[in-house]
Amino acid sequence: MRSIASAVLITACSSLALADGQTHYAGSEDAEHAFWSELYPSGGRTLYCGKSFTAAADGLVAGAVYSIRQMRSALACTTTNQCAIKTPDYLFMIGDLHNLYPTLGWVEAARQNGQLTMVDEPRPKMLDTDGCVLKSGFKSLEPQDHAKGNVARALAYMHHEYNLPLPSPLEMLKRWHRLDPVDAAERARNDRIASLQGTRNLFIDDPDAMDTLAGQ
Repeated sequence: MRSIASAVLITACSSLALADGQTHYAGSEDAEHAFWSELYPSGGRTLYCGKSFTAAADGLVAGAVYSIRQMRSALACTTTNQCAIKTPDYLFMIGDLHNLYPTLGWVEAARQNGQLTMVDEPRPKMLDTDGCVLKSGFKSLEPQDHAKGNVARALAYMHHEYNLPLPSPLEMLKRWHRLDPVDAAERARNDRIASLQGTRNLFIDDPDAMDTLAGQ
């Protein structure tokens, strides 16, 4: 199943000037086609588990880091039509490739639209499938360390481009950004997305920009 995966919001604001967001892909259908045929035509690696896949692999989704449910909560709307009427940029938000990563279907199901955060519960649930171990709590999922920076920068991008509130604690995202710094693969992905939709992730191009984000 290849669908854009669609949860509590902690508001943050940025001292950076807001950008305009992408205006190339309006909605999930156009974005999904470009995601698989243009961004990952020969396969790649999944975000949360780091598993290699081929272009023909099943059991994958184009997972939205800033989920559709989180967007709708932030925009105070409940359906695609309602959100698009209330917020004209909504379809471009859900079609933004910077927010989409290859995700194993079982991981997205385990997330269940919950928050990506640190799981500090006394007895967290350890999810272990095909050698991929993830810590899960009540409506929460903790990414592995190798994915935490990617998650932080994707969420910061959506906040900066579309003025959406950050859905995870700001100081935690800054820690994740430092723990898992930008690497060559993320820069190459940023370049490819820029060629497809015309926008870049500032926090990949300039990692120090994360420090300019301020809590509200």
